[in-house]
Amino acid sequence: MRSRVSAPDTPADIKLRGLLDGDQLQSFIVVAGAGSGKTTSLVKALDHVATRHGARLRARTQQVACITYTEVAAKEIHADVGNSPLVSVSTIHSFLWSLVRPFQKDIALWVSRHIEGAMQEIKGKRQNYTSRTRQTTIAKDASDLDKLGIQLRMTQEVERYSYGVGSDYAKGILGHEDIVTMVPDLILESKLLRRIIASKYPFIFVDESQDTFPKVVEALKAVDAQAQGAVCLGFFGDPMQNIFQRGVGVISQEVGWERIEKPENFRSSSRVLSVINQVRSEADGIVQVAGHSPENRTDGEFFFFVLPADDRRSERLDHVRAWLGRHSDAGSWAANSGDDGAGAKILMIVHRMVAKRMGFEHLYAAFHDSGSNSLKQTFDEGSAWPLRPFEDVILPICEAGTVDSPSVIAVLREHGGVFNVDAPDQDVKKKLTLARDAVSDLRKVVMEGGSSSVGKALRLAVTAGLVVPDPRLSVYLEPEGQHAEIVLTSETKEALDAFTGCDVEEISAYFKYIRQESPYSTQHGTKGAEFSKVIVVLDDEEGKYQLYSYEKLFGIKELSETDRRNIAAGKESVLERTRRLLYVCVSRAVDSLAVVVFARDAAGAKLAIEKSKIAAGGKVLTEADLTSL
Repeated sequence: MRSRVSAPDTPADIKLRGLLDGDQLQSFIVVAGAGSGKTTSLVKALDHVATRHGARLRARTQQVACITYTEVAAKEIHADVGNSPLVSVSTIHSFLWSLVRPFQKDIALWVSRHIEGAMQEIKGKRQNYTSRTRQTTIAKDASDLDKLGIQLRMTQEVERYSYGVGSDYAKGILGHEDIVTMVPDLILESKLLRRIIASKYPFIFVDESQDTFPKVVEALKAVDAQAQGAVCLGFFGDPMQNIFQRGVGVISQEVGWERIEKPENFRSSSRVLSVINQVRSEADGIVQVAGHSPENRTDGEFFFFVLPADDRRSERLDHVRAWLGRHSDAGSWAANSGDDGAGAKILMIVHRMVAKRMGFEHLYAAFHDSGSNSLKQTFDEGSAWPLRPFEDVILPICEAGTVDSPSVIAVLREHGGVFNVDAPDQDVKKKLTLARDAVSDLRKVVMEGGSSSVGKALRLAVTAGLVVPDPRLSVYLEPEGQHAEIVLTSETKEALDAFTGCDVEEISAYFKYIRQESPYSTQHGTKGAEFSKVIVVLDDEEGKYQLYSYEKLFGIKELSETDRRNIAAGKESVLERTRRLLYVCVSRAVDSLAVVVFARDAAGAKLAIEKSKIAAGGKVLTEADLTSL
């Protein structure tokens, strides 16, 4: 694949290159809309710095730091710059950890303060007990306080901290949340650390800046401010694509910084681009222009449907796809997830709507209805730790052809604990026999499925040593066992109770969805992706997502008093959040786009949408149109 470095320059690229060649390092913000080639501009900037300033960087043993959001993106960007040793590309968590890893004493102090803070929170809670406080709450708080005390004492024996997926302070392991909380704190507290960062990385570029945690942005700005012209801090992003609640959104422009806009759209057809601009028109005023020359530009298609919100939604959506297959120029819109990409991608507001259609509704509820925000988020991302045993071991060995399949042994060697051929005192043959019997029993449990089969499969796999569980899972399965000092929140325990009560078949359906082996996706889950044909499903009632309301955005439903107060006070409202999400959705389409609104009053909704002009001049179609030839 051709590197992005060789892509033609845009005016933004030229302006940025001039800034990077200035006599003094200058920080900047690049605002690049959907389909503008933001990552291309980032890669070209990285390559230019490495080429133009390489000799100086090598002489001072310095690097250019590029912070992005996934390991996959990091590898792609690094490959685009020829895997240059002068360019360090990493995820935000990895980058932050690399900065503080040598400061073990500071880390240890932070961990102690963190645990002590949790203990103080429980002590404060105990002071507010009343006669109505449940005994189960009192007992749990006492147990958690004891465990935290044990944990605090055990940390005194930790010689060195490392970074893992989940926290286990007693073993010196910090989790994802610890990193994004701890490191900005340490940077903001220490002039020495800020000076070391500036000395090592005179150029720091942040990808998808709108999704960066506010405290991380604050810490990086502190490094820039202290360096006084010795650091070039660059943010590449688009505030209009800030759809995650923890992201900073708009990066405020500091004195002396440069703002560079990249308005081109190289992705979408003319009709789709007009919809994109209509959605953005009441936001920041940026109007995107076609990036391709007229001869390479396609007209494309756009359709807008308003249908009744009843118990026939799935059937009506099938009718929409069938109608589009007959009336559009793009061919089939069937729910096809094949490699040819012939089908349409269907974007829904929340995972729950997808889960209902794909058969993992109870699994979704287990992680989303417990109140554990961290488990909700990681479940949606496909990285929830309770699911890892199924992804790494249980499903692979149950999906293998036979119990004796080489792939089963390969999985157990890599992930399992049932045998270790390197141990001199181990009867390998006996272990293999035990493993075969355990795998056979496990396959039977998974095949039978049914209520609570998740718990049955998990306990069998852990007991037999087929799975080496996460310490938190060990505590749940055996509270007084090896990791008794780890504290599980009531929300986490509630989620695990519901999770183990699910049918194991739902996990297979969930991973099919997460691996994008289905035509469905959430409106949040496709940011950064593009598809030839896109159907965006807007349904406030089924989505039950209070942060967003398409009916309020289109004027179908009146704003609440809270909405009006937020707007009057200049605070973020449901309108801004919903508009940004809709912008991300419609801008996924390359050639053809269809928007389907489900509303109780379909006729009233049609009139409101036509008045709002959100349909960008297109006809708003109804159920009557679907039944016509």
